[in-house]
Amino acid sequence: MDYKPNQIMQMVSLGMEERILASKTIWVCASCYTCSTRCPNDIDIARVMDWLRQSALKGGVMPAEKEVPIFHAAFLDSIRRRGRVHELSLMLRYKIRSGKLWDDFKLGWKMFTKGKLKLLPSGIKGKKEMDDLFAGKNLNPKF
Repeated sequence: MDYKPNQIMQMVSLGMEERILASKTIWVCASCYTCSTRCPNDIDIARVMDWLRQSALKGGVMPAEKEVPIFHAAFLDSIRRRGRVHELSLMLRYKIRSGKLWDDFKLGWKMFTKGKLKLLPSGIKGKKEMDDLFAGKNLNPKF
């Protein structure tokens, strides 16, 4: 990260949009929610970071970390299709889109043969609600 999460929040409050969207921080944030749970001001920093990434993509801003948006799109596509992440299809989609299909093949095969990567995804309850969420119909889901 080139900025700490609190620095990004300060830049947001100061309206430093160009500087924020050009930073690496919004792209390498793992959205683990650690900063959100520790924030003394009760700011959902992970959600702000996600919003900043989405804003950058919608605005056509070139990401500071080139492969992160590819992974981000593959991750959201997996959620959109199945309601949860299916690791095997997520990684295949990411590797194909990033042009690195064979880079981790041995590791992937080893994980698959040990049962760490499931061939078929599991389903979820509430698929309609998930579809509505991605369609923008339900922005406050109650799962």
